Order: sequence, then structure tokens, then C-alpha cells
Amino acid sequence: MTRLQGKRALVTGAAGALGQVICRRLVAEGADVVIVDLARDRAEALAAELGHSRAEPVAVDLTDFDAVGEALTAVQRERGVDILVNGAGGGAVVPFAELDAETWRTQLSRNLDTVFNVTRWVLPGMLDRRDGRIINIASIAAVSGGRLVRNATAYATAKAGVVGLTKALAIEVADRGVTVNALAPGAQATPGRDLDSAERRAALLDQIPTRLLGEPEHLAETIVFLASPAAVNITGVILPLDGGHSI
Repeated sequence: MTRLQGKRALVTGAAGALGQVICRRLVAEGADVVIVDLARDRAEALAAELGHSRAEPVAVDLTDFDAVGEALTAVQRERGVDILVNGAGGGAVVPFAELDAETWRTQLSRNLDTVFNVTRWVLPGMLDRRDGRIINIASIAAVSGGRLVRNATAYATAKAGVVGLTKALAIEVADRGVTVNALAPGAQATPGRDLDSAERRAALLDQIPTRLLGEPEHLAETIVFLASPAAVNITGVILPLDGGHSI
């Protein structure tokens, strides 16, 4: 199937473990992708894998509003962005009583400011065309307070901000052809989980009703659905992908 034939998607954090899966799935569904990541070498390697006729690497610090504007203005000069996937981010595990101001600000910047920066530069083109899909990657930590990963208060707070941004922006642009939704993944079966001890893995699965880790391929497929014509009337949704953890 090529549900996204002729569409152009921009994915942030695209060279990471989840981002790569998302990009491959979008290309398989017919979309061209703009691979946005701070790691230039990995972005370029992924673009080479997907084919430079279908994938364009862009290396930029997403926490820098002006740098993002410069890079994305160039990206959109000849062709707009139809689908935006805000996937960049990352969590710090620090007990709140030991959290310093720098770490707090860094978590907000990496996980919330980046979503604002990229969306702010991409949204005007979508509004002009009266067509666009924005899909933010939040976290189940924004819904459950971070029970799966304790001592991640700064991360949970930033992702809760992503949830608020998603809902408010969805209302703001709902009658202008743009939908805005967010996914709230639980623990994912990414390479980092291979470092879990048997005890840690058992304790993790005990908190998940399905006793399954999320599969990146399933997350990517959900993104494709939300970006497809079938989801034209879905907006402002925060969709948990957590095996029932947040019930």
C-alpha cells in the first residue's frame, strides 16, 4: 500500500532508533522524508539507505529557534511539508530533590521547545495550503506521571507540555485543514532495552497489562494511519501505546 503517495514528511529525531523505523515506514507508504537530526553522519547514512531521491538529511540543533527557522525555510522553499512528526527528545533520570536548574531547563528544551520551534516554522505553510498533519511523540510519562521510569519528573513535565500544546493547537487550526495529534508510547522494544537485567525487565512487564513492550514498527504504523486520509477527522487525540499501563 502507498497511503502517503506524493506526500512529504519531516521527521525530527529521525536518526534515532525510533526515528529510523518511522522514516522507513513513511517511505514504504509512498512519502518522501526530510530526516532532521543533530547527528549529521547518521542522518546522511539513513538518507543514503532510503535513497536521496526520496530522503533529504538536515542537521540542525532543534533547541535553537533561529537555526531551525533558517534550515526549515530552505527545506520548504520549493516544496512544502505535508506531515510533521515531532519525535526528537530524550529523558534524564534524576531524583527531583537532586535535580539542578540546568538539567531541568535542558529537559524542557529538548522535549518541549523543540516541538514548538519546528512546528512554528512548518505550520504556516500547512495553513496556507489548508492541509497538514502534525503528529507529536509525547510519552506515557505525561499521562501516568512516569511510573514506568521513576525519577524522571523533568521529562514527564516536558512531555505533559507536549500534550497541552497538542490539544490547544488542534483546536486552533481544526477548521483550517490541519490535524494535530500525539502518541504517548510506553516502554518500547528499542536497542537500549537490551541492557535491562532480568529483574528490571520482569519489574517493567509487571506494570504492563499485556506484558508486552511496544514495537517501534507498530508506533510507525500508527503514525502512518494518523497521516493518512482515513484520519482526516481525528484531531486533538493523545493516543497511549502502552499495553494498557495507563488504564
